[in-house]
Amino acid sequence: MKAIALDMDGTILDNRGEFTPRLIEALRKVHEKGILVFFATGRTKGEILRVTPDEVPLSGFVAASGMSIYNREGDGYERIASYHFERPVVEEVLKAARDREIYYETYTAESSSKTLKADYEYSARDIGGPKPEGLLDYEHTLLLQALENEAQWVDELNMDEILKIFFISKHVEKIDAWFDYLDAEKDRLGFALYKTSRHNSEIMLAGRDKGTGLETLVKEYGISTEDVHAIGDSMNDLPLFEVAGKNTAMQNSVESVISAADDITEFSCDEDGLAKYLEKTYLT
Repeated sequence: MKAIALDMDGTILDNRGEFTPRLIEALRKVHEKGILVFFATGRTKGEILRVTPDEVPLSGFVAASGMSIYNREGDGYERIASYHFERPVVEEVLKAARDREIYYETYTAESSSKTLKADYEYSARDIGGPKPEGLLDYEHTLLLQALENEAQWVDELNMDEILKIFFISKHVEKIDAWFDYLDAEKDRLGFALYKTSRHNSEIMLAGRDKGTGLETLVKEYGISTEDVHAIGDSMNDLPLFEVAGKNTAMQNSVESVISAADDITEFSCDEDGLAKYLEKTYLT
């Protein structure tokens, strides 16, 4: 394989949302063997770079599940492609979310999460307070930080450049009902729908996914997706698996990902599963 394409949450990152020292070292050694290191994630550029240590030899990444793609350019990253929703789609989905008092975060290619200030009160009721069972530690931390982050709460949203809308609730029944609503509307409105944990949902433009993003990214390096080893755990990794030459599911993956994989890691993301797998596969 000439490259590895790695999901972040539940694959690279543990449930605290962190890289381990062992994984950083494994990625560095894999890169030293001439293998490119790509990320393919639902996170946007800012979310990726905020948690990725400088020591990680990242060659490029597919962000927002294929909605924006970046390659390495000197000490930074150059955006080589980007896609976004049409304004009427954003307006309709956000109206439905606000009517149901669903907490949401909107993202553009270069900005951090934004939520309307007018929705702060109901959002605080929905995502504040103690962590319920099933909500991941890093999700709970990010939600509490969101409530305290004044820059996130704005008077107006940039409706014309939104590429991802993320929804989360502490209440499983509420987010499940919202997911069902989105699932019923996705074909009419032209968006792709994903769930990356028990308590969330997110939408991106239909026809753009981690697989199409990887196809765009590898062209910059003159390789084929058949030369790429993909590793992931969630339903938004399935399009990545469809184009990659080899696919590995994390032990903590959802069943659909396990069924689509060529093999499975021996350990979960909370047991340094990715680092141990890379060591066994590429470094021994």
